[in-house]
Amino acid sequence: MTAYSLKRILWESYPVLILCAVISLSAGLILQSQLESIKTLPLILVMVPPINGINNNVCSILGSRLTSALHIGTIDPKFGKQAVLRRNVQATWLMSLGVFVFTSVIFFAMALIFGINPVQSVAIMGAFFLASMVAIGVTMFCTVWLAFVSFSKGLDPDNVVIPIVTSIGDIIGVTCLIMAMKIIGV
Repeated sequence: MTAYSLKRILWESYPVLILCAVISLSAGLILQSQLESIKTLPLILVMVPPINGINNNVCSILGSRLTSALHIGTIDPKFGKQAVLRRNVQATWLMSLGVFVFTSVIFFAMALIFGINPVQSVAIMGAFFLASMVAIGVTMFCTVWLAFVSFSKGLDPDNVVIPIVTSIGDIIGVTCLIMAMKIIGV
């Protein structure tokens, strides 16, 4: 008996991928709706790929680890005190923190290079960091929830979690970035 069935992979993946296309288009529509405010600081457009890419990559790693843990039975599909789940979430936070601090400093330097004053450059760095930390928290929750729900419903989380998380992460990243820029007043 094979562990993976071509029919099952296709049956579970096609609807997920169609849903992901719609979700990802929504992220573009959110950016489009904010075009006027983005024109005042085009550096925001440079921030979109890193916040989405890092957020989605880190949460994909978490999703992959969780789906493996669910398959082998080292975690149960429920929130609660589970050492393996806790360690994976902690590792994801630590990876995110390090990478997003580094990336925030790069955006500070870029802002200075582009002639933005130091005070606004610090605000840009702070807004990016705030947006990235909120985005990673929300996307991590979605990752864990999707892994648990898909596994509980009898779906293979390998076919579901990472595609949906990366698409949802696009919307979360863009939304958090725009909101943080407005909150901090950049």
